[in-house]
Amino acid sequence: MNGFETRRPVIVGIDRSEASRWAVRWAADEAVWRGLPLQPLHAQEWPTGRPDGDRWTIGFRAAGDTLLDTARLLASERHPGLEITPRLAEGRPVRVLREAADEAAQLVLGIRRLTEAHSALPIGSKGASLVGHLHCPIALVPEPPDGVSGPGPVVVGVDGSESSRAAIGFAFEEASLAGADVQAVEIRRPADAAQPDLVEESLVDLSEALAGWQEKYPDIRVRREVLTGSPAPMLAAVATRARCLVIGSRGLGGFRDLLFGSTGRALVHRCTVPLVIVPNSEPA
Repeated sequence: MNGFETRRPVIVGIDRSEASRWAVRWAADEAVWRGLPLQPLHAQEWPTGRPDGDRWTIGFRAAGDTLLDTARLLASERHPGLEITPRLAEGRPVRVLREAADEAAQLVLGIRRLTEAHSALPIGSKGASLVGHLHCPIALVPEPPDGVSGPGPVVVGVDGSESSRAAIGFAFEEASLAGADVQAVEIRRPADAAQPDLVEESLVDLSEALAGWQEKYPDIRVRREVLTGSPAPMLAAVATRARCLVIGSRGLGGFRDLLFGSTGRALVHRCTVPLVIVPNSEPA
């Protein structure tokens, strides 16, 4: 059992979107593979001035319970016997999720594909704050596009940073659990393209970054790839048919501030597969 596998639950944020249903599927798989309980979580922000116990309040709470019951049923049908503990919480969704993540092995949220992020994670100042300061990996799961079928490799962005190393570890573990390959990708700036030994040097860097994990998981097939360009569109394109795309929450070079500006929003909106963001052991 490693740092990603504890008895902390896999927590999945629940709302009324179709993407939320896909998030439940991802979260249920993760919980089963890792031997963890699943906690569907729905946050309700109560209007001020409403007395607890009036008809509207009772109906509001019942609607939340219904969402959680639907999520529980979906997860249990997918994995009978899975330990599921739904939770209805009061408060602003971002705050509730951030506090819940302190006790989670992984936080999973559904997002609308190629639109403004939906659900409890707005990819703005609040969303960026949530992603950048979580103690656990967060998976953003979009509605899958039509015509894409079957799980592909686990794609991981590599740049030599501490969080990149954590992302590599998660990627190998995920590939082992899912029976998938690993595709490690390093994105170099377009200005570096003129360097004669760019690809060879980058491939050496990739091999060194992956070496220990390949020894730990010798049965996993690994592909290394060096590309030049803008990180978000390049990674999204590489991961089109991947099981997921894994990156660190803070990076170097082309990944610097990846999730804290326009590049991060572009990646979230472009990515058609689950995007897993892995923090350092000591998040900032």
